[in-house]
Amino acid sequence: MVKRLESKYIDSREVAEMVGKEHSKLMRDIRNYTDQFNQSNIGFVDFFAASSYTDGKGEERPCYRITKKGCEFIAHKLTGIKGTEFTAKYIDRFHEMEDTISHGFDLSQLSPELQAIFAHDKKIQLVMGHMETHERRIDHLENTMTIDYGQQKAINDKHHCVGIEAMGGKRSAAYKNRKLRDRVFRTIWRDYKDYFEIASYKDTPTTQFDEAIEYLGTWAPDTNLKMEIWKNNREVA
Repeated sequence: MVKRLESKYIDSREVAEMVGKEHSKLMRDIRNYTDQFNQSNIGFVDFFAASSYTDGKGEERPCYRITKKGCEFIAHKLTGIKGTEFTAKYIDRFHEMEDTISHGFDLSQLSPELQAIFAHDKKIQLVMGHMETHERRIDHLENTMTIDYGQQKAINDKHHCVGIEAMGGKRSAAYKNRKLRDRVFRTIWRDYKDYFEIASYKDTPTTQFDEAIEYLGTWAPDTNLKMEIWKNNREVA
């Protein structure tokens, strides 16, 4: 399954104001954090996600989307009252976003930057939702598809070979006894359908084809049928 991105985050420019630091310096710190994460083979997408914004001159500038985990990480790097103040601020900010989402806040009241953030986030959620639905459909198809003609023939051939072998070969008296031969073949199919809980071997799920071949390969008659085969072959011998 595809992992869903966290739906709420704070722009690094806003976080810079909260911690009383220039945005460029906070960006430098975050880059250092992500480098350290990479060196330790720790994924940082749950903390920081690279993004961009358009400044007053119409030029694109880099920034980060910082999740709640990312804010917690930054808070741990701060000491004393600064860490306490920032923790209180980012917690309040995330609560505000949760209230905004739950109460259907009018996005037109937000700044263009925040509107863009919400719009981008909705697109991500929509794409992820479509992907999850698509994956569920694929799983459903895989679980409901039955074997094709070639696989049906392979299973039927295997069934025939197993029955002949159980009776001692085509030259055996048991095989030449039509009544007994039919009983052996019927018994194999009966056991097969009981095991896979299907009405016909043609209803075998595609995902269980290998198991079907293995089942037939290990099939053996029960004691009563085995003794009847033995007696037929013994009488002729």
